Amino acid sequence: MAESRPLRAALVTLGCRANFSETDHLRARLQQAGYDLVDFSEPADLYIVNTCTVTHVADRKSRQLLRRAIRTAAGALVVAVGCYAEMDPSALQQIEGVDLVLGRQQQAHLIQELAAALQDRGRRAPPIPHPEEPALVRPAHPARALVKVQDGCDNHCSYCIVTLARGPSRSRPAAEILAEIRQLEQAGYSEIILTGINLGVYRDKAGGGLARLGHRILTETDIERIRFSSIEPQDFPLDLLDLWPNPRLCRHFHLPLQSGCDRVLQQMGRKYGLADYAQLLEQIRRAIPQVALSTDVIAGFPGETEQDFEESVQAIQSLPLSDLHVFPFSARPGTVAAGLPQQVSAPLRRERCQRLHQQARQLARSFRLRFLGQQLAVHWEGRRGQEWQGLSDNYLRVVARSGGNWLSQITPTHIERLEENTLRGHILQPVPVSKLKTGQISGFVV
Repeated sequence: MAESRPLRAALVTLGCRANFSETDHLRARLQQAGYDLVDFSEPADLYIVNTCTVTHVADRKSRQLLRRAIRTAAGALVVAVGCYAEMDPSALQQIEGVDLVLGRQQQAHLIQELAAALQDRGRRAPPIPHPEEPALVRPAHPARALVKVQDGCDNHCSYCIVTLARGPSRSRPAAEILAEIRQLEQAGYSEIILTGINLGVYRDKAGGGLARLGHRILTETDIERIRFSSIEPQDFPLDLLDLWPNPRLCRHFHLPLQSGCDRVLQQMGRKYGLADYAQLLEQIRRAIPQVALSTDVIAGFPGETEQDFEESVQAIQSLPLSDLHVFPFSARPGTVAAGLPQQVSAPLRRERCQRLHQQARQLARSFRLRFLGQQLAVHWEGRRGQEWQGLSDNYLRVVARSGGNWLSQITPTHIERLEENTLRGHILQPVPVSKLKTGQISGFVV
């Protein structure tokens, strides 16, 4: 019996930016196939949870979202995809009401898998699009788009399950990436974020690395703002810095440190020491004035002593960081670190996280205060009432009270004060980023 209306599909995502980019592509394929997309909180015929397994907390949240979908609409098809589905499908299959658990290989055939599952229920799925017909990606974010250019990782850090979940490093062809960016530009997006599991090792099959890709985006597209996602310190391509100064490039890098103690870094399997990391930050600062440099730190890695932790805290304080993301160590099955002796107790991990969070607040405040009275180019992402919210090119949250419609526009904004962790300013006469001269970065002269 034919459906009287299009089937409704709802998607939700946990985890990294690569996951969110993949969900955007799943959403595009569903729309292409004829599904109507609705919010995850609404009744639907199909729910897809793009799971994460980087920590035990991510596992738990993934299970909670699947159960929430089961409760929201009785009889709906509930599907788990993503890293948790890849690493421990049996744990998700045991949840009563979960119909499909699709790993990496199966996820590539999502539309066919859904059609078969619906047919088993006596329901007719929308027709399967021709495999060579491209799906038009429409990101969930109203103003910013994630473009995944690379997947997988070959670093094998002792604590990380991502290598197991994602497999070896592989890169998308540059021509395919450029085509997606042009499509996003035509759809009205003014900012893209290049993302990957190990972005720094990107290499096109023709031999070009991340810097070459960035150069091609600058010369072969008109997208107004280009942001780079997290890059591992040992894989940071220094020739990438040669692209600055260019007002279309964001002055922000996220470079995961994980520990400021060399002994712990060695146990983690990280391929650099603190001195290497500090030297990299200094090279970036010399090339890009007022650049924002953020990082990740793991608290309570197995064997981390009080002396190790204090050394790490002091090292972080000495670095020119704008922000700090703090994670307690989470033992992941199948990783080397899960079997190491001297596991740090949960209360001590929490205590160390609290200290690092306090340090993060101090770093963030100190960096933001430097921009009072200055102009920043802000990309406006949405508003509440008369207050617009957006991000500067160096990844600072800015709000401004203004009428009109500034969505997806990039404007010079005068910064007036700091309120908690947010800068408040007022919008100046907009100047398209493409009109700024080389030597100007994001609306002010350096």
